Amino acid sequence: MPYDISAPIDTSRLDVIATGHGATMERWEDTPTGRRSSGQPLIDEATGAPVRIYDVMLPTGRDGRHELHGIRVVSHEAPELAPYSPVELDGLWVRVKPARNGGKGVEVSFSAEAIRPVAGPQRQGRRTAEGEAA
Repeated sequence: MPYDISAPIDTSRLDVIATGHGATMERWEDTPTGRRSSGQPLIDEATGAPVRIYDVMLPTGRDGRHELHGIRVVSHEAPELAPYSPVELDGLWVRVKPARNGGKGVEVSFSAEAIRPVAGPQRQGRRTAEGEAA
């Protein structure tokens, strides 16, 4: 039986790092010559807001290592996110479903209600054994 699971993620203790890259998704149209980009932004029908993808690093890898993921955000706001800076995600959800076209494995996607730079003091870098900032 196929499965499709969506679940909220508590981000209160989640270390999320922006890559600085965000892009508005484009609307695609079916034409007689195939599927093509319309050159227009993809707009969410329910809110009328553009759909954007922000690349962030989440600690989803082995031993909590950060891996790159695109977070889908529907919002009229498009914050500037500095590369390698901490960010906050409101209303983060994960969706897990079988791989397309009968492939092995699963597809994992993330969406959030909002993304923004972390307010307040910046985090301190990791410390090495010698006590110097890494």
